[in-house]
Amino acid sequence: AAPVHLGTDIVHHDVGALTGELQGVLPSDPPAGAGHDHNPSLAESVHGERSYAPAPVREALPMRDDRPSRTAQGVLAERAVLHALGVIDDRFAAGMLTPGMARIVSAVHHGPAFLTERSVTLAGLAARINWFDMQVIEALDAGIDQVAVIGAGYDSRAWRFARDGVRYFELDHPATQADKVARAPSDGPAYVAVDLTDATASDALTRHGLDVRRPTFFVVEGVTMYLTKEVLHRALVDLRKVAAVGSRLSVNFSAPGHTGTARNRRQLLLQRMARIGSAEGFRLEVDRVGAGELVAAAGWEVASVTGLRAAARHLPNHARLAVDAVNDQAALVLADRT
Repeated sequence: AAPVHLGTDIVHHDVGALTGELQGVLPSDPPAGAGHDHNPSLAESVHGERSYAPAPVREALPMRDDRPSRTAQGVLAERAVLHALGVIDDRFAAGMLTPGMARIVSAVHHGPAFLTERSVTLAGLAARINWFDMQVIEALDAGIDQVAVIGAGYDSRAWRFARDGVRYFELDHPATQADKVARAPSDGPAYVAVDLTDATASDALTRHGLDVRRPTFFVVEGVTMYLTKEVLHRALVDLRKVAAVGSRLSVNFSAPGHTGTARNRRQLLLQRMARIGSAEGFRLEVDRVGAGELVAAAGWEVASVTGLRAAARHLPNHARLAVDAVNDQAALVLADRT
């Protein structure tokens, strides 16, 4: 009974906790193909057509080898909700949901509007997604024809931003990636399933066809908060090894728990509660200044550091979300390989 009461309480405070952060108190779905098929009715229920806590290195983020990331599925559910609200364009999210996440999204979609309008989690995630989307589009418009998504989870940009001659690479833990392949549309990215205790990201990407002579756009979304500073530094230095001059890096950071509003602090508490026992807990929190310094220390030329709240104000239909409650010390960093 306790999980039900906890879930009910969180639902009335933050729909993001319901869809993205509450999997820790809900039954887990088996991977795709393990006896439960995808729920086809969800696409209709959310008007559709998985910050995952990925594992760039297992010493930073231990997870079970046989189970997809629980957090990745939660972020996917939040994306489906945001698409239904018309805040982001992600028509592929609903089709990759597990049955359990599909039921949650359907409940949120048919619930009272205040569930979404008061959610700091949804507002912050929408801002993050939209910012990364804009950076990808700008890179493609500039002629960059390789996009590498590190810790991809259930990312859909390979389909949403498909262009002739552009190759996408998605690097992730084998268990999560196998589940995604079973749920995702065909003709997508080059899947780079790798346990990085045995290989580096640079080695894995080049083995799968990344051309180190050509610029690459790197997407590192929803990853850094699960790493230590030392591990993150090594990862960013490693990516720079295969980044030709003209490459770009986009990466986000979670703000320290003492910053932001009371709603920010409550959101962080709910997120940490949901991750208890998942091996997907937060490890790194820095402010905007610290975020830029971390990226620069790895040899990248920082082009811009944007606060998450500022990014949220560029959202379509942002008035329907709790934009003013988003923590502006959460950082979005764009950097160049010079």
